[in-house]
Amino acid sequence: MKKIFLVLLIIFNIIIAKELFEDYYPEADEILKNMTIYEKIGQLFIGRYSNETAIEQIEKYHIGGFCLFAQNLVNHTKEQLIEELARVQNKSKLLLTYSIDEEGGSVVRASLYFRDEPFPSPRESYLKGGFNEILKIEKEKRGLLTDLSFNLNFAPVADVSQNESDYIYARTLGENASMTSDYINAVVDEYVKDNFSCCLKHFPGYGNNRNTHDDVAHDYRPIEYLRANDLIPFKNAVKHDVPMIMVSHNIIHAIDEQYPASISAKVHNTLKFECDFSGIIATDSLSMGAIEKYAVNVSAGALAVKAGNDIIVTSLFEKHVNQVIKAYEDKEIDEDTINLHAKRVIAWKLKYLYKRDLPPSDHPSDDVPEGGDEALYIFLGVGIVLAIIIIILTVYLIYKKKRENKEKSDNEEEVDQKGNKLVRDSTESNSNV
Repeated sequence: MKKIFLVLLIIFNIIIAKELFEDYYPEADEILKNMTIYEKIGQLFIGRYSNETAIEQIEKYHIGGFCLFAQNLVNHTKEQLIEELARVQNKSKLLLTYSIDEEGGSVVRASLYFRDEPFPSPRESYLKGGFNEILKIEKEKRGLLTDLSFNLNFAPVADVSQNESDYIYARTLGENASMTSDYINAVVDEYVKDNFSCCLKHFPGYGNNRNTHDDVAHDYRPIEYLRANDLIPFKNAVKHDVPMIMVSHNIIHAIDEQYPASISAKVHNTLKFECDFSGIIATDSLSMGAIEKYAVNVSAGALAVKAGNDIIVTSLFEKHVNQVIKAYEDKEIDEDTINLHAKRVIAWKLKYLYKRDLPPSDHPSDDVPEGGDEALYIFLGVGIVLAIIIIILTVYLIYKKKRENKEKSDNEEEVDQKGNKLVRDSTESNSNV
């Protein structure tokens, strides 16, 4: 019975297993049918925004989105920025991702210019008023970003650091893995509830490594340590439906001694299978020093796609998009791989971007699925019914087998009894003679 139970459990898990944006795959597939391979490749990129080049990058490369920095916001009123981004947005066939790094503390963009003072760091908010203060700031942050036309924040930082000398410390909660996990879960819940996309960073955890903006960083910590500490906030956030996770450029020797994490298939498999993540995987910026110095004679863009990234973030967009195009044309990357990642990106956009207050003409289809609770309940109901059917059939087969064995045993006993009777009768007859 144990084996049967395990088989049923595996079958049941297969039935109910579901990717995060699976409800949106059918609609995404329909959109993909009307896209060229180069349009699909473009959707895999978030490039550095420039008002001078944005429209050209849309028209020539079909870029999927832009990341804005302080220089894109300075000398703009809120109305001017909204109008500019809307004008660029209208040039794109699919909705553009407008992203920003608004962590708080040392990494702020929008709040430098559109708030009385920049948002505080998570650590500062926590020391001031605990998680309640953090969530209050996060709510204001999402409101500001939404008003400014952003639909993705590259935050919160899920790295675990308690040492003030660590490069990453000032951007973290500054507490242990358990507390960091609680903080991340609470923030992710608020983003998901508001239907605003966040992105955890930097998987699988920065630790005490050097700044990868400048140079290659080697992480020699044992895998057991990572599992007991750095992976915890990411694994738990997956259970809270975090939509996107960014992978760092650190070379994690316990997982892959050759490639930086952002272009390592082994690290991505750890995120997908050990952490059960089925959402969007994004690179840290491929234009950072760690990759530029590492990928001297290799195609970082192609390696990023092969590793399993759905989105490539880069300030060197033309360089990296052309690397992916060349890899496709040279048959190093097949169309199925491009389709897989493009479908996931479009499904994510359908969930998070097309739920904003947009005019109907901006939608690629009027039949965008809601993917809400009703569909979830139907799916779970079907899964439960199928599981019950499997259990009933299994029990019936076991019962049938036992009954057949019993009937066989009874028949053998009856034959044996008849045989014994014949012997006895023969004996009795001979004794009478």
